[in-house]
Amino acid sequence: MKFSEIYKRRVLNESFKNWVELFQEDLMDVHKAHLVMLKDQKIISEKTAENIKRAIEVLQKDFSIPEEIPEEVEDLYFLFEKQMEKIIGDDAGALHTARSRNDMDNTVFRLFLRKRFLMLMDSLIKLTNTIFEKVESDDGAGLIIQYTHGQPANVSTLGHYLSSFLADLLEDMEGFLNSIHNLNRSTMGACAITTTGFDIDRKTVSDLLGFDGIVTNSYHAIVTSHWIEYPCMWLKNLMNDITRLAADIGHKASCEVGILEFPDNLVQISSIMPQKRNPVIIEHIRIQAGLAIGILNGLESLMHSSPYQDINELSDAPVKEFYNGLKYIESVLELLDETLENVSVNEQRVREISTSTGTTTTELADYLVRNENLNFRTAHSIVSEFVKSNYDKSKLKEKFEKTTDRKLNLSFDRIEEILSPNNFVKVRKVTGGPAAEGMKPVLIEIKNKLFDITKDINQIHDKITKSDEEREKRFEMI
Repeated sequence: MKFSEIYKRRVLNESFKNWVELFQEDLMDVHKAHLVMLKDQKIISEKTAENIKRAIEVLQKDFSIPEEIPEEVEDLYFLFEKQMEKIIGDDAGALHTARSRNDMDNTVFRLFLRKRFLMLMDSLIKLTNTIFEKVESDDGAGLIIQYTHGQPANVSTLGHYLSSFLADLLEDMEGFLNSIHNLNRSTMGACAITTTGFDIDRKTVSDLLGFDGIVTNSYHAIVTSHWIEYPCMWLKNLMNDITRLAADIGHKASCEVGILEFPDNLVQISSIMPQKRNPVIIEHIRIQAGLAIGILNGLESLMHSSPYQDINELSDAPVKEFYNGLKYIESVLELLDETLENVSVNEQRVREISTSTGTTTTELADYLVRNENLNFRTAHSIVSEFVKSNYDKSKLKEKFEKTTDRKLNLSFDRIEEILSPNNFVKVRKVTGGPAAEGMKPVLIEIKNKLFDITKDINQIHDKITKSDEEREKRFEMI
């Protein structure tokens, strides 16, 4: 059959290149696992299995794949089958017993994405450890100003700030890990739609390819889009969380705020303005995350109103586009890791902002409630007048006396101590607060979640390694 030149150039040849560039290694693994199963189930003879094994080995070692798709071939699979026929004759066709390109292609795509998803999870674990070490270090105890609605709000610590982001990051990782488990199931044996009359063993093929199991319903195996949509959803969440953090770090590093600082090796200068120190690494995090989100949105939109059938919206071109998005995401994680490892706090600037904007006055109101037997609204009113007086401690005492008909027995030094940023943090010992006592359960929760995620990922890696070894051993035994 001779295809339209336009169709061949725009579709078949591009798909052929995708398979050659990205998927042929996984395709060979599927061939081997399926061949082992056919032989073990006595669906094909030992002699036929030996011939097919020999043909696969020749393809892997000696066959030079053309740069363009040959005439009268519609994809890489059929090119391989034609080459196998040249090597072993009619026995080549036996390899396709009890399978279809429907179940085979989907399994190949799952294998390909599984590798990339696991690499991404390894990068996420590295990033999480970097942040956790920062939170636990002396840097993590450094004072910082937290903002609400763009305005200075409370004094906290860098560790408290970054551990909040860690909580979001770990939730994203848990969701992404669940999507990996959803992906990590074999569709082999579903064939075109309804399985087969041959006595195949789907579990054997699944085990030899290192999957968690099979997609049980054979129609579900070839029509579901969740294996590509679920990771899109969680990776978009991840990119959104990272860009929010990047934007906030950029705000905190601005000249107007200046509580976060970057070393010289992470800033760029202006070509005309001598004073400029631009932490543009933050912008590149946002740019690359935005480009990744665009790709992920595009992949999700492919599924809108598409038929609940085997469709090419779930084939090589979208998977390649996903791969392009993953490259952006990998870069974002590496840039963020570098940023958070090197950013530091300017505590002098933190104290200046704290003093000038009254970010610790909440604690003064709390102190009056705890030690002067006032209700909070009354204490809040007294401290509000103190703020309006430009922090005149005499006015604080006057307002207290006028409101309560008694004197405030606090020295100016004691008032200053209560208002100090260190005291503000020190007294916030409640679970989840920035004091050491409050941070302890936060760190335990983070450590436990990170341990569980890392353990799960390592188990997947180990299972794949063992299955690869077992598959090659059983293939060689044919």
